[in-house]
Amino acid sequence: MSAKNLFFSENKEFSRADERVYAREELVYNVTEDILVTLEDLNVNKKELARRLGKSRSYVTQILGGARNMTLGTLSDICFALDVKPKITIQVESVLESLEATGKISWVTEKVDLRTDELIRKSENVFDYRDFKAWENQAA
Repeated sequence: MSAKNLFFSENKEFSRADERVYAREELVYNVTEDILVTLEDLNVNKKELARRLGKSRSYVTQILGGARNMTLGTLSDICFALDVKPKITIQVESVLESLEATGKISWVTEKVDLRTDELIRKSENVFDYRDFKAWENQAA
């Protein structure tokens, strides 16, 4: 559940700027929560993480509290200090589903289909995953 859903009804309309702010806050929250869970799983406290990073404990507290902007470089440094590998996934499918649900899918579908069709026509090694006959041909 997102923070928006906690404070506003499901039907509340937000401006593009508001949506952007909520998306940013949700990402910061999720990343910092993942780091905090990892710290707990590894039995590493903030003081030890600060030592490994060569930073102050207050810096770590600010980063993990969202008070200081965490760059991808900072995330990489934290993961390196914890000897873990970060994995970032950008889920296009959920965006397309969301657009479809709100009736805004037509322009996305046209662009995706045109690009997909162009790729299929140009290469015999690429097939449309929505074409079940293509799957049968690949399995044969």
